[in-house]
Amino acid sequence: MLKLYKYSISILFLVSTIFAKGPSDSEVIKNYLSLHRAQYKATCNMQVYNKSKKLYKDFLGDGIFIPFKLDGQLDDEAISEHIPLMKKKREWIANIKKRLSKMRSFRKVLARNREIKSQFEKAMQHNYHYRYAKTLDEKSTLAIKSKVEIKKFLKDFERYLGSLYFFQSFKFPVDHLHLRSEYDKYKDIETPEGKAKSNSTYLLRKIVEDGSVDSKRGRSDLSLRSLIDSVYLRIIGFDEPFLTEDLRYDISDLIDRLDRVLRRGHKKTYKRIKYWEKKIIERENYYVDLLKKSKTKSDILKKIFEDKSKARYALSHYVYDKSALVYKFWKKQKEIYRKLYALETILIHEVGRLDDSYGSERRDVAKVVINRVDNPEYNTIEPNEPFFDALIENGVSKTKQYPWLNVLFKRGQFSFTYFFIPASKGIFCPDQSRSARKLRAKNLKMVLEELRRPDEDFKATRYFSRASMLGRIDMSSLWDEYESMPERTGPLIHDTKRLNTLLKRKNLDFLYEFKDVEGDSYDVYKYKNKVYVHSVKQDKFYKYRNPHYFKYFVKKSDY
Repeated sequence: MLKLYKYSISILFLVSTIFAKGPSDSEVIKNYLSLHRAQYKATCNMQVYNKSKKLYKDFLGDGIFIPFKLDGQLDDEAISEHIPLMKKKREWIANIKKRLSKMRSFRKVLARNREIKSQFEKAMQHNYHYRYAKTLDEKSTLAIKSKVEIKKFLKDFERYLGSLYFFQSFKFPVDHLHLRSEYDKYKDIETPEGKAKSNSTYLLRKIVEDGSVDSKRGRSDLSLRSLIDSVYLRIIGFDEPFLTEDLRYDISDLIDRLDRVLRRGHKKTYKRIKYWEKKIIERENYYVDLLKKSKTKSDILKKIFEDKSKARYALSHYVYDKSALVYKFWKKQKEIYRKLYALETILIHEVGRLDDSYGSERRDVAKVVINRVDNPEYNTIEPNEPFFDALIENGVSKTKQYPWLNVLFKRGQFSFTYFFIPASKGIFCPDQSRSARKLRAKNLKMVLEELRRPDEDFKATRYFSRASMLGRIDMSSLWDEYESMPERTGPLIHDTKRLNTLLKRKNLDFLYEFKDVEGDSYDVYKYKNKVYVHSVKQDKFYKYRNPHYFKYFVKKSDY
């Protein structure tokens, strides 16, 4: 009888334990996806999707920036200040077209680009020899030798970039970091002085941060021109024995990109320059005409301002209103589903498919979001934020109890939540393609794993992608209160027989070395366009995590 009693108690305990665990991960995901579809049906249809596209188009207009003052009057001073620069730009592009018309092909330039690539690869070989030099004297000798060769390469590369007049920016070399930081100083200052400075700085950026456009496809080559600017500015006066990893990466990428664009041929570049000249003349004439209308007090300026204001208001109101409906939908659900919604929405927009199979970057971005949930800097929607008004209009007045949703919609944190970014429609019309659904399911599994096992050692609350910035500028250089986390490896590679053989035969190209948070060294190698990480200490290979795509930052303790 006692045995039977004990057995019954054991069974009851087991049953209660099973029920205490709650639904399995697969059930939670299934329930979430059902809710996600319900939200999609409630906030999106073809009419909503098409209207948002039209509002974006109306907001963008012809793409020409018109500086207005706070009172709605045209900022004549900003335009007048930059008209001489516009005239110089027109003369500059005409000269480029004239010089380019005298060229027959890019054959010689392409050959020179390949010589530069060979010279660069030869100079980079010193990194490997220095890394494995056994004595200080040997290291010193190699550093001196490398410095001489790096200096010669950079001088030749500087001359080469200086000769590529048809791929240079107007006012080459342009300091994109300076222009961005200057604009950021004034963009949110709602005073006459602040608005004037903001208008002037932004108009200057529109003039010098410009590129040739394909007349049929409409694609600009601004990213190439801005990368040339950035690299050129950094190699001038460089006086170290070895390149920094950022500079090495950018030079290597620039040489490859130049190779691709040069192989497209001279005719395509010439056509782009001709079309660019046409657009530059049209823009200059447009600004001159605006000044004439301003002097005659033409009503057309008032209409332009009203139209632009209406388009801006219509788009912002529509996007914020639809986003508020999404917020309202998820606030009614259980907290676990709010967590999943916030995390997977951020991951699908911020990382997408730019990750390894394990999800190294998605997991770390998720950890950043998790770290923000209890941080007042990120987990509230303040009354001065535009989205706050949209929530009130939709009957959502209490938001403090929904920190996960607040972290997602917090102003200035995720670019896809800005009303003027086309990706913002993905909030109320989430991607329902097969590939998106497949990625969403994978992300949900990862998110649940990260929620179940919080990483107490991971303290980052910010991340940054240098590769996505114009000119590859490093905005983190402006974040005095943050420090970057050391670089880390990707997942362990289990089948390394071939890689070990290649390493022993010295067939892998050594790129650079980095140290992890523990101070352990890792070597980064490249083989046939694939990059690998090798631990000398453990003699193991790992997948490579590109630090130029994602870098993570921790707030310093004294801030």
